[in-house]
Amino acid sequence: MTRPKIRFERVTKRYGALTVLDGLDFEVAEGEVVTVIGPSGSGKTTVLRVLMTLEGIQDGVIWVSGEPLNMMHSKGGLVPASKAHIRKIRSRIGMVFQNFNLFPHMTALENCIEAPIQSLGLSKAEAVERAMELLTMVGLTDKRDQYPSQLSGGQQQRVAIARALAMRPETILFDEPTSALDPEMVGEVLSVIRELAAEHSYTILMVTHQMGFAREISDRVCFFDGGKIVEQGPPDDIFGNPQNPRLQQFLSKVLEAR
Repeated sequence: MTRPKIRFERVTKRYGALTVLDGLDFEVAEGEVVTVIGPSGSGKTTVLRVLMTLEGIQDGVIWVSGEPLNMMHSKGGLVPASKAHIRKIRSRIGMVFQNFNLFPHMTALENCIEAPIQSLGLSKAEAVERAMELLTMVGLTDKRDQYPSQLSGGQQQRVAIARALAMRPETILFDEPTSALDPEMVGEVLSVIRELAAEHSYTILMVTHQMGFAREISDRVCFFDGGKIVEQGPPDDIFGNPQNPRLQQFLSKVLEAR
């Protein structure tokens, strides 16, 4: 059996008295596309943030490709991870944020070559070649020399996807990738994510409010509430025959609001 790409083992995250992740057990298999849905405050975005070590956790172990992220092996046991260990393991994960987070003083091409040169040690020529392949994939070769302020929101998000892929991650995280976009720009970003899932076999973990897209693209959908997975399964089951009353209530409100 293939070991999971991502595994949360009894992970707890608290902000003061507020428990955001409550002893979470959760796995994402290699090549699987998993979408996390749930109400605001349910813990779904926190899952992505602790994976990127943007937030620490109070308890449990996060595993990436079979190796601990927040801990490391020492003398036959696990001890808190060093910064070097965290950087090494985290490099296997790429993240696309909802607000793009592009460097405003860099062109689309420069945004995509900076990290591979600085972090991976690629030559500029190698980094440019890789970046141009990715900008071609997201349909933006003609925008290579434009700055973020010259690009539409959809174009900025596609550059952000290319930038994440330039680091050759094994797993890609998407945090509400279309929430900051005008409605007419949503489709162009979703089509890129669709291609990544269908043609490039990336392991994808996505948080989204786009229920139709989640149903279309996902191998599995997980409904979070109160820091736990309340129900999970194939998208047709989750959206077509939800069992948990809290999920039924959530879907009725979300689909009614559309």
